Amino acid sequence: MRSNRLVIPLIVVVLAALAGAYWLGRSQPHASQGDAESSALAVPADRRARSAQPGLRNGFRARGYFAELKIAADGGDLAASTRLYRNLDLCRRLRSADWGNAMLASELLDTQTRGMGAAQLENYRAQLDGIESRRQNAQRMSELCDGADAATLDSLVPSLHQAAQLGEPYARACYLAMGPGLDMRALARHPEWIDTYRTSVPGMVEAGLAAGDWAMVNVLRTALQPGAEGLLGGALDADPAQHFRYLKLYRLGAGAGDIAVLDQQLAVAAARLSPQQRAEAETWADTTFRRDFGGRPSAGAPGLDRDPCVFPHE
Repeated sequence: MRSNRLVIPLIVVVLAALAGAYWLGRSQPHASQGDAESSALAVPADRRARSAQPGLRNGFRARGYFAELKIAADGGDLAASTRLYRNLDLCRRLRSADWGNAMLASELLDTQTRGMGAAQLENYRAQLDGIESRRQNAQRMSELCDGADAATLDSLVPSLHQAAQLGEPYARACYLAMGPGLDMRALARHPEWIDTYRTSVPGMVEAGLAAGDWAMVNVLRTALQPGAEGLLGGALDADPAQHFRYLKLYRLGAGAGDIAVLDQQLAVAAARLSPQQRAEAETWADTTFRRDFGGRPSAGAPGLDRDPCVFPHE
């Protein structure tokens, strides 16, 4: 018996988290939405109650839910736009996690318990107890996702783009970082998304700076470094001076734990610049930091390794 059978499978845990996030998202507005519960986003309480009923498999209701969010989002409702892209993202993650979860559950059920010690048996029983509840959570999520048609499920990238254009910071950081590459399957059917991304990037960067968006600066710091091969560097025609600008800006707002790494990166990046280029980049970073980011060290810059496409679902 392999040792990984004695720990709760990662995909099972992820699936449970996605299910919990989805149902919380269905019943609560995002923290930054203010009075958005009264907007077109808000799903009526009776509808939420019906949607939570076990065995609900009505595809029309699922399509209707997404359609209602889409109508509100198209009308400029930021809360609806946020809910739309996040629920579509949950559906995307469910598609990738479902198969792996089923295989791991099957493997666990086939495990031979003979020879297990008391602690191993207790761990094994705990895993078995969790399988059914997680399966039910996944089924409830599938009721939403399976009821939506292919065009709806393929609309994650346009929905993310719409929320980013409306100023939702998580959508903006993720869209800049990944763009249409967030859903490569759909991109194969919609190559025009590349042009949309290319034309949208400059305005989003400008808006993110004006909003003091540290997550976006972190994305730019990574995407513009020499040798980076992502879409963002290509869309901005990155050069060493641009990279140094955003690296320096990010360093000004970074937490104490990241300073040593950033200082090392700055030293390497500075060596690629002339003294004049470095002076101009440092002046830009200092001015932007004071004007748009409050001029306060450790003012909220995310950790260096934060994934910009992991969204909160409070």
